[in-house]
Order: sequence, then C-alpha cells, then structure tokens
Amino acid sequence: MMQAMQEKYTGFHQQMLTADGNAIDFYKSLGFSRAGKTEPMWIYAGSDH
Repeated sequence: MMQAMQEKYTGFHQQMLTADGNAIDFYKSLGFSRAGKTEPMWIYAGSDH
C-alpha cells in the first residue's frame, strides 16, 4: 500500500498522513517525520479513540 502511495505521489513536494501511536516507527522507517513543531489536532465525534 505504501509503495502504491509513493508511486502515485512521487515528485510532490509534500506528503502527509496521520499515524496512530503504534504505527509511528513504521512510518519513520519509510522516511516520514514530524513536520516542524506541529501538533496533531482534530474534532472527532467517534467512539473508537
């Protein structure tokens, strides 16, 4: 799945995703990192988090 995303968006100057806690190291291994001093924020009405 990540290979397909990377192929589709190769050449874009920015790629963003939301990584849940246990997936952070996986995405770091693919080259993703926190964007500066950003903090994830949301308004969420679900019940699974």
